[in-house]
Amino acid sequence: MTPEQVEELKEKIKKMSPEELKEFQKKQCIFCHIVAGKVQAKKVYEDGKCLAILDINPANPGHILLLPKEHYSVMPQLPEEEIEHIFMVAKSLSNVALRTLEATGTNIIVANGPAAGQKAQHFMVHVIPRRENDGVEFTLPQKTISEKELNAIQEKISGRLSKPGLKREAVAKQPQIILPKARPDIEKIIPKAGKKVVEAEFEEKKAEAAKAKKKPKAEKKPETEKNALKKEGNANLDDIARVLGVK
Repeated sequence: MTPEQVEELKEKIKKMSPEELKEFQKKQCIFCHIVAGKVQAKKVYEDGKCLAILDINPANPGHILLLPKEHYSVMPQLPEEEIEHIFMVAKSLSNVALRTLEATGTNIIVANGPAAGQKAQHFMVHVIPRRENDGVEFTLPQKTISEKELNAIQEKISGRLSKPGLKREAVAKQPQIILPKARPDIEKIIPKAGKKVVEAEFEEKKAEAAKAKKKPKAEKKPETEKNALKKEGNANLDDIARVLGVK
């Protein structure tokens, strides 16, 4: 594009509504085309909310890109339910990589915004299998900071987090990872053993659940009538009538 065309496009984008901008980004996004099946990719996992593919330029063999099917540019745009789900899937993918790719660790990384190194306009989570001396470097600089600056930052962050709506206890079920069938190209990276590991874990959890159901529940010691009445808010009219001997 010429400089004039770039400026024209910038002006056009500025005038777009949030909905129009999102639709425009989706049309330009290669990962949205992958989700739609218009572009080929090495899929290793898919469900109703997200898709995991192998990076074609991996940091290490088995480097996975996990992305939501809906187009979001950065993490703050994702609904909380989708974030919960995606990171539970990331946890499972990390576990599979550790068990099947002879990895001794994983990096689970989000580049959130251009300043953080985000290159694609589609939010994603990187799951990178790691081994000793694999040559992949994630070295963070250790800078010095004054006590005054630390206190100021602490006050800003803790003060914002104390506002209503930011604290929430989230409970999400871990999704079951099922690797695609009949994909020899994928099995070179994630072998068939990966599926067996996940299936074995699933059967083990089923057996544990069945065992827990069969285990007899401990009988509760009967409460005395006196103690039953002492419990504030727990006595109903039937309890009172029974204690007083009224039928």
